[in-house]
Amino acid sequence: MLGPAEYVGENPILSIARIDPLYIEVVAPVANFGEISEGMKAKVVPEMPVGGEYLATVSVLDKVIDAASGTFRVRLVLKNSSMKLPAGLKCRVFF
Repeated sequence: MLGPAEYVGENPILSIARIDPLYIEVVAPVANFGEISEGMKAKVVPEMPVGGEYLATVSVLDKVIDAASGTFRVRLVLKNSSMKLPAGLKCRVFF
């Protein structure tokens, strides 16, 4: 948040990212509402060059549907103790 030789006051000087576990934010079509539940497992396939298949768990299920887009949000938790997966990748999710 600051560069070399900048004054360090009371404002934060850095931000720490935690990538274990990884949180996966999914925007799901309203047609899947009621089929997905908390605690459910889902297969996560990250984009290349990482690739592979990983198992994640539904931790949050939004109860509000966005009428404009016909979607709702789901959050998954994926253990990443080996730190093999970087954060910020696009993924495909299969429930």
